[in-house]
Amino acid sequence: MVTSTEMTVGTSHANFTPTVWSKDTQDAIEHEEVVSKLVSTKLEAQLSIGRTINIPHRSNLATQTKTEGLGSTINWQAVTDGSDSVTVSTFEYAAQLLNAVVAVQSNYDERIRITHAIGYALMRGIETTITSLFTAFSQITGTYGADPDDAVLRRSWQYLADQSVKAGAAWIFGPAAKAALFGNDKFTSRDFIDGKSAIETAQLTNLYSYPVYESNLLDNPATGQTACALLHPDQIYLVRQIQPTVREQFQINNLADGIVAYDLYTAEEAEISPETPSTDTAASTVGDFLAVLIRTA
Repeated sequence: MVTSTEMTVGTSHANFTPTVWSKDTQDAIEHEEVVSKLVSTKLEAQLSIGRTINIPHRSNLATQTKTEGLGSTINWQAVTDGSDSVTVSTFEYAAQLLNAVVAVQSNYDERIRITHAIGYALMRGIETTITSLFTAFSQITGTYGADPDDAVLRRSWQYLADQSVKAGAAWIFGPAAKAALFGNDKFTSRDFIDGKSAIETAQLTNLYSYPVYESNLLDNPATGQTACALLHPDQIYLVRQIQPTVREQFQINNLADGIVAYDLYTAEEAEISPETPSTDTAASTVGDFLAVLIRTA
């Protein structure tokens, strides 16, 4: 007699159908380091010790009219300039414990994975510290929630051109702004650019002589809003007194390796003296003349 008993995965064959763990993990999304490479690090060598560095301002001088005659003496212009103070005070770290049992039994190289995650956290911290400065720029174009157009780019370019900036700056856009610019034939069509079009490369050519960079770590004041920028390196100082440094120590109380990485840095706006000469004694009013906040979607 033939029975109708079925050999099932959940019962009779349960011991023969194990759950298998993948040799790969589904890691969190990571964004690229972009903006920290586009700012000035020239103060790092000078601030190898100490906490604060002062950078004196120097104003341009004004011409004066000389009246003829021995009784008309020259007026010596005495300008009392200020200084820009940069203080290194951001001490950041990321840390995780690696249990001794997990280190032996894990299917993955947890030490490498933890070290990588810690390094990414520190990189992200520096990037977002820099990009958070964009919203404080006084020169502003565009509208939050709206796509940038050619008029926005041209006005942004003019702000720097008014300060005789001809090279060295860079456009920094978020994905939404860059996607909007892809829709402008002037920036994407082979009729206007050399080589392959943006449709083929997903890259924009130089816009008004400045290269284009894309960052996913820009400040978002609200949903659908992004703080992009046209930035000259000299407008932002990045000073890293301690580069990202990894340390490990066995924690007896936890029977685990403590893995930590830390850095010490600051990112601050520079104070730029304008071209307009100062008055007889008063210093020129400094500002952020080498950067533009571009408000976009």
